[in-house]
Amino acid sequence: MGKRYSSRAPLRDEAAVRELLALMEGYNAPGRKELAAMVAQITGLERQLDEASRQIEAMRKELAEVREGPVKRTLTKAVRALERGAALLGERLDDLKAAFVDGCKRTLAAVRERGISALAHTARFFHLGPAVEAVNRLIDHNISTIDRGIAQVERDSRNYHEAGRRVRNAGRALLGQEPVAEAKGQGKLADAAIFLFQKEKSVHLAMRRGTEHLEERLSLLEQAARPSIRQTMEAANQKLAQERQGQERPAPALEHDGR
Repeated sequence: MGKRYSSRAPLRDEAAVRELLALMEGYNAPGRKELAAMVAQITGLERQLDEASRQIEAMRKELAEVREGPVKRTLTKAVRALERGAALLGERLDDLKAAFVDGCKRTLAAVRERGISALAHTARFFHLGPAVEAVNRLIDHNISTIDRGIAQVERDSRNYHEAGRRVRNAGRALLGQEPVAEAKGQGKLADAAIFLFQKEKSVHLAMRRGTEHLEERLSLLEQAARPSIRQTMEAANQKLAQERQGQERPAPALEHDGR
């Protein structure tokens, strides 16, 4: 398995995340499905980043077996740029996960302070917008790096084979042979590199769709609390308070018949 660029534990393993999801499920709180979907979406981003890192590592290993040349030099620079981009993306993903965990902790603190009715306002404790935007910017940057890498490989491959055609034609001229009109197509190295670049791009595009879905879920979470639902949560809070009072009420004293 390749390097994990995200240094934090998987989001679903965070204690505050598990506690809040269980609490919302137990009280049928508004937005519980949206919050669970957000956890799944961020977990998906983690998996996709790990997949991207494995593909970058595979590209680097392939390059180690290739002889030196203009195409290899171009690919080496591109792979290094992708490694830097993946590392930065891992840092931004860590920031997003930290912001999500903080939102869970803030919600739980509000529940302890104000009661279960605080779950009707869960969205106000999650400030994920800046972290999601930072992830999006890096995904877009990495996609641009991949596109530039593909274009450079294609250009260097054409130039390399065109130079080879000219050299061969010079030799053919000395032998009195007709020149070759067209250069060879892209070499195997260029074809393999472009294929790997395209796979890497598809992973990043999937991550971009993932962040869009995450933003949609966050918007739905913000819309989840309605007046009628808030009233339901208030009633649940009152019920919980009554149950606690019942538990704390002292047992009645035993009566003696005097005998």
